[in-house]
Amino acid sequence: MISYLRGKYLDRTDEGNIIIDVNGIGFEVNVTAEVLGRIEHNAGEETELYTYMQVKEDGMSLFGFTSLEEISVFKKIIGVSGIGPKGAMSILSTMSREQLILAVIEENSDIIAKAPGIGKKTAAKLVLELKDKFKLEDALSSGASFKTTDVVQAQNDSSIVKDAIAALVALGYSAAESTKAVRSVELTEGMTVDTLLSMSLKNF
Repeated sequence: MISYLRGKYLDRTDEGNIIIDVNGIGFEVNVTAEVLGRIEHNAGEETELYTYMQVKEDGMSLFGFTSLEEISVFKKIIGVSGIGPKGAMSILSTMSREQLILAVIEENSDIIAKAPGIGKKTAAKLVLELKDKFKLEDALSSGASFKTTDVVQAQNDSSIVKDAIAALVALGYSAAESTKAVRSVELTEGMTVDTLLSMSLKNF
């Protein structure tokens, strides 16, 4: 089982995969559009990839990611029956890891269904099976800004948002309900957790 590669980006194949030169041996790796952009931007430099190896009767395939967090989400996706590695890569090429986690928490299967090859039923099933496996902190851990259909999350807002959601959960609301309620409030400069919590409670 090949789970890690360290080498230099050599080229891109016609299928959109990349070839990594590891001590003179070229490994063809399936990557998402986001990972491809990172690697091509740093062409010529040494690249580290955490990989998942799929073994089938007609051959083997490698799927590569630049962080353990990314490959962890990938493995959760392929753990959903009916979604294989290609389907998972389609989803992660359509949205970032953070966007996917947020969509699952918000039970927004429609945005996931926009990934090529992923229908509404499959997207709904993914949300159902993964909604208890993700936390808001997973989406905010990178400190990056991201957007779903109706949410814009800025780095400097993440602290009060998390605190408000945690407070609602402590009051007995589900994580999904709490996230939706908090995210429906428009954040303003200087807003406190108490104010956000008070406004969020009006959304139930």
